[in-house]
Amino acid sequence: MVLKKASEVKIIVDDRELRGRVVEELYKHGAQLDVRHLPVGDYVVSSRVGIEFKSIKDLESSIIDGRLFKQCEELIDNFDNPVLLVEGECLFHGRVHPNAVRGAIASITTDYGVPVINVDSPAEAASLIIAYARREQSELDRTVRYNARRKSVTDEQFMEAVIAAFPNIGVKLAQSLLEHFGSVKKVINSPVEELIVVEGIGEGKAERVFNLVNKEYKS
Repeated sequence: MVLKKASEVKIIVDDRELRGRVVEELYKHGAQLDVRHLPVGDYVVSSRVGIEFKSIKDLESSIIDGRLFKQCEELIDNFDNPVLLVEGECLFHGRVHPNAVRGAIASITTDYGVPVINVDSPAEAASLIIAYARREQSELDRTVRYNARRKSVTDEQFMEAVIAAFPNIGVKLAQSLLEHFGSVKKVINSPVEELIVVEGIGEGKAERVFNLVNKEYKS
């Protein structure tokens, strides 16, 4: 297979990414950019590969509010091979506890099947996006297009994502907790002795959830 040149590939870019340096780097490569308002993902390089791009600050914010897991649900609903691309040098040394970041990444890769790739700079991010585009578009049947395929995430899925955001919980345990307690509010308001009743929730996980829920936020 002969790979296309960087100047021969086409990349669909979400219009909200235009102010970022990654787009600037893509232009330097000579890539052909098709700017649209994408409902899912930030960069689309083929019908099967969609890329969600985040700075470390964005990643931390989306872990805190649970948005990250909803975005991953949408990615796997719309692309056969989604990718989460994170740019920044200090992935585990930001304002979110490193264990929370590790837990989120573990959940994303194992529960959702979305690979997480960390790069140091916008230039590296652009080079990787180009590499995906060259690989995908050199196959004749992998055209660059975006078509929303499924319905948006349900309330139940979003509830699961909120609980799954806790370290070492994940989607399956989140479902078990919600089935047992009935709501997000009841889960997070439950004491340790009630949480451990749910199969798979040991004392360590229960204490971690309880402590995070009751911990005061410090900026």
